[in-house]
Amino acid sequence: MKSNTINSVKTGTILKIVTVEDSLLVAERVQSMLSDIENIEFLGNARNVSSALQLIRKKQPNVVILDVHLGDDVPNVNGMNLLEAIRRKYPDMKIIMLTNLSGPQYRNTCISLGADFFFDKSNDFDRVVEALKDIQL
Repeated sequence: MKSNTINSVKTGTILKIVTVEDSLLVAERVQSMLSDIENIEFLGNARNVSSALQLIRKKQPNVVILDVHLGDDVPNVNGMNLLEAIRRKYPDMKIIMLTNLSGPQYRNTCISLGADFFFDKSNDFDRVVEALKDIQL
C-alpha cells in the first residue's frame, strides 16, 4: 500500500538500499531480488535497531526496507519505533515495510508513522520490486 505523497527519486538515479531484517534467510532473499533490478546498489543488512541506525547513518541510503519484528538488542523497541526515528531524522528517505505482522493495526500504524509502502512478506513480497520502480520514476 502506497501513501498519498511519494516524492520520486530522479530517473536514472541509482537507488542505494539498506535492509533491516533479523532473518538471514529473508535478508538474503531480498538481496537476491534486488540484484535483478537495474540501478540498485545494496549497501547492507542490519539485524537489529542499533546496527540499523549505525548502517543508515554511515551509508546514507535512499531506501530502507524494514521489518516490524527485529532482533531485540534494545528492549521494547521494534521496527515501528525505528521507522519513526528514521522518518524524523531522514524525512526524504523512502521506507518500505516488509513484514509478517501485516494486520490492519500494524499497517495503519506504519503508514501513520511515515512508511511509504507496507507489504506482507507472505503475500506481497514481489511487490517490493514494483515499489522500487515507482520510486525510481
